[in-house]
Amino acid sequence: MTHVMLWPILAAGFTLMIIAAALLSEVARRQDQIDERIRVAQGRRRSAGTARANRVEDAVGAIRRLGGIILQSGILSSKTTADLEQTLAAAGYRPASALPLVVGGKVALMGALPFLAWFLTEGSGDSTIQLVAAFGGVSIGLFLPDLIIGRLRKRYLAEVERGLPDALDLLVICADAGLPLETALDRVAMEFRDSDPPTANELALTANEMKMLPDRRQALVNIGLRTNLETLVALGGTLAQTLQYGTPLTQALRVLSNEMRDTMLVRFEEKAARLPVLLTLPMIGFFLPCVIIVVLGPAGVQVYHMLHG
Repeated sequence: MTHVMLWPILAAGFTLMIIAAALLSEVARRQDQIDERIRVAQGRRRSAGTARANRVEDAVGAIRRLGGIILQSGILSSKTTADLEQTLAAAGYRPASALPLVVGGKVALMGALPFLAWFLTEGSGDSTIQLVAAFGGVSIGLFLPDLIIGRLRKRYLAEVERGLPDALDLLVICADAGLPLETALDRVAMEFRDSDPPTANELALTANEMKMLPDRRQALVNIGLRTNLETLVALGGTLAQTLQYGTPLTQALRVLSNEMRDTMLVRFEEKAARLPVLLTLPMIGFFLPCVIIVVLGPAGVQVYHMLHG
């Protein structure tokens, strides 16, 4: 493909980016006018010291609005949107605000990275390399946010699962003190806010849903649906059955806490049992050559002297 054929494609893409930027700037300008009127009505104005933070917020807001436009347009299927919402919820983010930002970030990266890759490889003089780099930029912009969110999701769920047994112990204490379940969840979330924010976030969200939803059992089931963790699914189901049948809450919490600690202990034992297998390759790669050199080295030196003596 020659430069004569590629330049119209670049010009068309650049024109579309200009049109999209103009639309986003108009939307952002209107939103800024509304925000400024609200600040004036409240007696607040932007200070010079926060100008940089405000610019970052404006850029993030523009990306979020771009994602909202794409979501409202129906380009993405409902299944794709539901999967993204589930992943964001399991990573500790609220889908209502995070989903437009993720979609807008994908579109912005897919539009900016190909041009960046194209101009970075312009010195190569080979249009094929430039075209491959541009397609690589599109792929990175499409899949990089998903990889980042997946990584954050795994870390978030691991922290929640690690702090859940201690949270259940505190729930037992609160239940023995006579606190209802919603108040106990709020109290434990407040205590865990600094030491274990992911666990506190899930407990606080469950307590808020129990206060808002007409059926409190649905809020307890949602904690398992939101994170898709087996321990939280068991916790939500057990607490829902406790509310439905009136079984003692403290007894159910103690049983769950002991089961979770036993499960964690079994996992630690499994990891410890895998260590000899994992250490085999490093031993072969690093220790065995040293042993061979120590054992066969003197004999090799003697053979060399005998042959060249």
